[in-house]
Amino acid sequence: MWRAVALLVLISLLEGSGLLTLVPLLQSLGFSQMGHGRGLVRSFLTRLHGSSSIPVLPLALALFVVIKAGQAALRAWSDTLNLKLETDYVSFLRDRFYRTMMQANWLFLTRQRSSELTQAVISEIPAASNGIRQMLVLLSVSLTAMVQLAVALSLSVGMTALTLGSGLIVWLGLRPLRRHSFAVAKLGYGKRAEMASAVTEHLAGMKIAKGHGRESQHFGHFQRAMNEIAAHVMRIQRISALTSIWLETAAVAALALFVWFAVSVQQVDGASLLLLVFVFMRLLSHVTNVQNLWHQVEHALPSFAATDELRAKLAAAAEPPPPPVSRRLELGDAIHVQNLSFRYDPSQPGFALDNIDLLLPARQVTALCGLSGAGKSTLADVLLGLLTPEKGRVLIDGQQLANERLYDWRQSIGYVPQETFLLHDTIRNNLLWAQPDADEDRLRAALRSAAAEEFVNRLPEGLDTIVGDRGVRLAGGERQRIALARALLRQPTLLVLDEATSSLDTHNERLVQDAIERLHGHTTILLIAHRLSTVRFADRIVVLSAGRVAETGTWDELTGRAGGLFHQLVVDSGT
Repeated sequence: MWRAVALLVLISLLEGSGLLTLVPLLQSLGFSQMGHGRGLVRSFLTRLHGSSSIPVLPLALALFVVIKAGQAALRAWSDTLNLKLETDYVSFLRDRFYRTMMQANWLFLTRQRSSELTQAVISEIPAASNGIRQMLVLLSVSLTAMVQLAVALSLSVGMTALTLGSGLIVWLGLRPLRRHSFAVAKLGYGKRAEMASAVTEHLAGMKIAKGHGRESQHFGHFQRAMNEIAAHVMRIQRISALTSIWLETAAVAALALFVWFAVSVQQVDGASLLLLVFVFMRLLSHVTNVQNLWHQVEHALPSFAATDELRAKLAAAAEPPPPPVSRRLELGDAIHVQNLSFRYDPSQPGFALDNIDLLLPARQVTALCGLSGAGKSTLADVLLGLLTPEKGRVLIDGQQLANERLYDWRQSIGYVPQETFLLHDTIRNNLLWAQPDADEDRLRAALRSAAAEEFVNRLPEGLDTIVGDRGVRLAGGERQRIALARALLRQPTLLVLDEATSSLDTHNERLVQDAIERLHGHTTILLIAHRLSTVRFADRIVVLSAGRVAETGTWDELTGRAGGLFHQLVVDSGT
């Protein structure tokens, strides 16, 4: 930044020097009485001419060319440096925002629109950085204007005062338009956010939209958002047009006033008037540029403010920082959930989990069952360390799951959610995403354990087959088995399976169940299931109802309770 500012100062000084060379140029052409204050350049040229046979005019012209060439070279260097500053600043803002987003807690992230976060990183941060570019240009123009102002003062104090007065009038005349322009720019952020949301949601629901023949409804929503953005752009254009009309009219009027004042009041001679008009036009041009540049800076401010406000919210919801060195946590005894309560919205009276107390013994299979909305996935998120209980605590071998232990715990678990997450990449890279140091044998073993090795071998490229966006090139059951293999590749301390077999046919479900049963006694497993047949082999079944533990026991114990909730669930499912 300091180099950029130094270059701008040097360029501005050369601009002033170039203007001062016009004085001896005009004198050499026969103009006289150029006033005082230009003796330095004239003296320099006279001395140089005294030691040379070349007339003053060629010397002055040569000096003018050298100054302008140097100014052009420095400006090219300055433009390159300014571009680097802008791109570095964009990278800095994106890195800071993305890092803050990744450090925010899961509960806060679930309340945010993913499209708004995406828009901030991709669109609004570059828009904000545009303000930095305009600020650098504004600084350059301002420095040049200051140098030219000094030259103008040396020519005529009165005429310079008139020029500054004209610029002040133009600035004050634009204040209402600037305020209106800033308000319109703030509205633009909301309009762009709505369009980003429409695109994100429509892409996520494209399959069902096509399946229901509702493409026109999606297109109508998108079109409304686009029309609002187009109307917003036209409002900005109208403000810009009014600004241009005012600036051009004011410039012409100021020039007319300037010439009249110079001839009729100041009685400036022709040579001085010629130079003064030239300097005046350059100075007024810079004043106009300052107005336009500040207008563009104001348009960038809403994007910067909105993005920074969102980043501040993310920072306020930050989790504890990870420890300098992470370590794997092994489970030797049990996971104990003590009197745990949690609710997504503290302002609401109802709890998603209410006074939960249960034990998950190490190296055993614990199953969570219950109707939809009973709190099964919420409890799993608490055990994963994604949600912080409002009351109670989670103990890992007697030590509370909190602060720096959260990061170590997450490094030690495997998780297969209901909605499979796959990268638009090869099967190999999707597996290595969870365990980058895994070798070929470990990859194959994980696929075999997840009943996925056979179908992967049948694929044309095997492990190097591209799965497509979110795994769209694979069948639902195949995607889930890849996700299971990825979790098993970590050799987790705790394996959480949230409906891990829900998309599998009977044959593959049996294969996966066999694989899970082979882990019995080696890994602690939490199995969440609606399909009750998948929990028959569990060591312990916990039945939730309305966020509370309704009953616990083995399969035989619970099915033997004729009036129990689990018994009724089994009867209703026909298992």
